[in-house]
Amino acid sequence: MMTRRLACLSLATFMLSGCGGGADEKSSGSAGDSPASGSAAAPKTVVVDGSSTVFRISKAAQIGYSKINSDVEVVVESHGTGGGFGRYMQGEVDIVDASREAKAEESAKATGDLAWSRYLVAHDGISVVVNPKNDFVNELTLADLKKIWEPDSKVKTWKDVNPAWPDRKITFFSPDKDSGTFEYFTEAVNKKARAQRNDIQASPDDNTLVRGVSGDTDAIGYFGFAYYTANASKLKIVKIKGDKGAVAPSKETILSGEYPALARPLYLYVKNASAKRAEVKSFLSYYLENVVSLSEKAGYVGPTADEIKANNATLAGEVAAPKAAASPKSEEKSAK
Repeated sequence: MMTRRLACLSLATFMLSGCGGGADEKSSGSAGDSPASGSAAAPKTVVVDGSSTVFRISKAAQIGYSKINSDVEVVVESHGTGGGFGRYMQGEVDIVDASREAKAEESAKATGDLAWSRYLVAHDGISVVVNPKNDFVNELTLADLKKIWEPDSKVKTWKDVNPAWPDRKITFFSPDKDSGTFEYFTEAVNKKARAQRNDIQASPDDNTLVRGVSGDTDAIGYFGFAYYTANASKLKIVKIKGDKGAVAPSKETILSGEYPALARPLYLYVKNASAKRAEVKSFLSYYLENVVSLSEKAGYVGPTADEIKANNATLAGEVAAPKAAASPKSEEKSAK
């Protein structure tokens, strides 16, 4: 009996000693982990956030880049242009997707460690759409759009827009107030950025707006051209009538400027300090090398030759270009 008790006491002492030793090792390891001690190295990450419009291009860049460099994690999020700039100012992102130019107050903060460089990556035409079952709204003037979307608008039904149209209540769909599309549209149409009627269904997700308009016979909404082209079978485009007649957005009319008032450039704002990091430099180089195919794959109009030249000049001036041997090849070069 005594022998059994001594054996149990000895075993318990051994177990407690083992547990204590494990705890000491764990705490000493957590105080100074390093790849050499066996822990995994932190992944190299590039964070992109901002416009839901530019999101489509950056997402295409993320997917393409991952095929040739799996060692870098590119995170692409969509919190609106304003949301992207807000996170940038907090030091949370490397690249802002922007569907408008930075505001004066935003640019004023982009100094020192927050200094950035801007790159034009595509052209867009904000598209006004209605439901395909709407057989009477084929075109609208900018004055009509203002009448519909301005603050304190009296328009409630289609008849309020045009006496010849049905007396049916309109449902309004719009990007939310963090959206660069919202700001650009309201400034172009209502002559004051962020000024718009309040009785709308707003969303930061353009796909939600697509579903809203496509599911309501008397809906009207607006968003980037790529979201229209990707859902053309579910939507009806509204031509905008200007000096050159009624014009629908297309690659040709957007680039030529024929599409009135709602054609716009799309940008990346890249933190200069981030661009010095190898992973950001490599991803940005890939993005700009393939910018035409990426923007067109996303449903927009690619930059012109002069705009590409300007991008390259900016890259060369703000970022030391990586050596060819260290830079991942473009999709086009890899395909050959």
